[in-house]
Formats: sequence, structure tokens, C-alpha cells
Amino acid sequence: MLSLCSPLVSRSLSSLHRNALVCAALPVLLTLGSVNSYAADTPLMQGAHVAITSDDVVKNIENMPTQVRQDILSDPAKLRQLVGNLYLRRALATQAEHDGLTKNREVQFKLDTARESVLAEAQVERIANAATPNAAAVDKLVQSIYKAEPERFSTPTQTQARHILIKGTDASSRAQAEKLLAELKTGANFEDLARQYSADPGSAAKGGDLGFFPKGRMVQPFEKALDALVNPGDLSPVVESSFGFHIIRLEARKSATLQPFEEVQAQLHAEIVAKIQQDARLKEVKRLQDQATGDHDALEAFMAAQKQATSSTTPAPTAAVK
Repeated sequence: MLSLCSPLVSRSLSSLHRNALVCAALPVLLTLGSVNSYAADTPLMQGAHVAITSDDVVKNIENMPTQVRQDILSDPAKLRQLVGNLYLRRALATQAEHDGLTKNREVQFKLDTARESVLAEAQVERIANAATPNAAAVDKLVQSIYKAEPERFSTPTQTQARHILIKGTDASSRAQAEKLLAELKTGANFEDLARQYSADPGSAAKGGDLGFFPKGRMVQPFEKALDALVNPGDLSPVVESSFGFHIIRLEARKSATLQPFEEVQAQLHAEIVAKIQQDARLKEVKRLQDQATGDHDALEAFMAAQKQATSSTTPAPTAAVK
């Protein structure tokens, strides 16, 4: 990558003295705290009938993400690289104009397309910004949503439990489950029995631990038996479900909680602004679409002409030589 103070770039400047001044100016630029405080017309690199000034650098970095901009302005090597890239781009573009490339059909198409794209994006951005209410109005909306939709910001009651699952619904499966329950009541280790006998692959390796889950996550017979348990460590009787026979132990319960307003304020603010801006964009798109009228006959004629032009330029297949 070209360095601002490399011999190749130095030769493109009008003098070695000027290049030395530019190289010395960059550290000064960095110490000012903001490039905007530096003289806007200060040339940082010039040659080939073009120049890159500090104002050019400002325009190129002001829309960059903050961290990227800070990285460039705190690293002389990165800043020199940016200046060198801007110089090369401008020098090549100037040469292209001088050589008449703007009259090239493909180049002109790309220039026109780029211009339309930039203007269209700018107009969309203008519409979005114009539709954005002031901060005070948004704050009122944020507060009203927080109060009107508490379920969005609440965590329901959650329960942690362990279980041992014995597959099957026959008498022998129930008997095995009852035997394990009797062992647990006489002091057997729940986790060890779960690892050894549970048929639930998701929890057996964790000693039967199902983690925390909200109400409604488990099948109804399991939920009903779990709801009947009061204290951590309580064991359920053998419970039959469509999966087999369960032995359940209550581990803990967490009460429902509501996120503090301060924790969701920024998120809600961003959501509201984004929705208002998007609605404004869509409204403008619809307005423009409603103004559009198509000419079916002209479109059909154009397609037919293109098809004919394509077929006339397609080489005929070569006959096989016998």
C-alpha cells in the first residue's frame, strides 16, 4: 500500500520540501482533537494536477463509524494510507475525464446509475429524518408503551426441576419407577440414579436437571405434579405421561419480574424511531407507485423487439459434417 511519504509519492509532488511539510503536518492534525479545527484547504498530498486537502479527509471520514474514524485519526500510518488512496482515486478519475472516458457509453451508464442511487438514498434519508419526532415526543411514546404492554418486559415465573424418565407404559416400567422412588426416599442420590436410569438424553447426563423453564413448557401431567411440590427437594409420586413414567424433584422457583424502565428505555426509543421512519418511507414509496402508469402495449412491443434483436444476432447452429 502506498505511503504518503514513500519515494514514489514524493516524486509526484511538486517538491521534496512540500512533501516534508505534508508529512510533518499529519501528526499536527492528529493532536488537534478534531480534524475540523485544521485549515480546510491545507494540502496533504498533491501532484498530477490534483490535491487532497484536510477538508477532503474530513468529508471521507465523517460518515465512518466512530471507532473506525478514531482508529484512523490516532494512527499516522492509517491516515497516510487514507490520504494516499484518496489521491490515487482522484488522480485516476481526473485522468479518465481528460482522456474522454465520460463519453464511454458503459462509463456514462455507471455514472448516471451512481448519481441516481446517491440521490435516491439521500431523499429516503431526508424523508425518514423529517418524519422523526423530537426526543420529548418519543419519550412520551416510550413511557406509554411500557405501561400499556408490561408483558413485553416481564419474565414469567420459572421453575427448576430434575426428573428421571423410565420409558414405557407397561407394569414393569411403572414398577421400575416405583423402585427408584423408594430408593430416593431412603436417601439415594437423585443425580446418580438419573445418570444411570433416566431415558431422557437431554437431562440424564446432567443428573436429570431440566434447568429453569416457564409454566406450560412441560406436558400436562408433568406440570400438574410439579405444581403440587412446594419446597426445594420435594419429590413427586411416579407420574405417567406420553413419554413414560417420571419421578420429579423440585429444585427452585423464580418469581415473575418486570424489567426496570431504565433498562428498556433505549431499546424502545430505537424501535419507535425506526418504525416511524420506516412507515414514512413506505408511505412515500406507495405515493410514487400510485402515480405510476404502465403502457402494456409499449412494453409488449419492446419485449418483441428485444427478442427479435437477440435472435438475429445469435449465430445459427453449424450443421454436422457427414
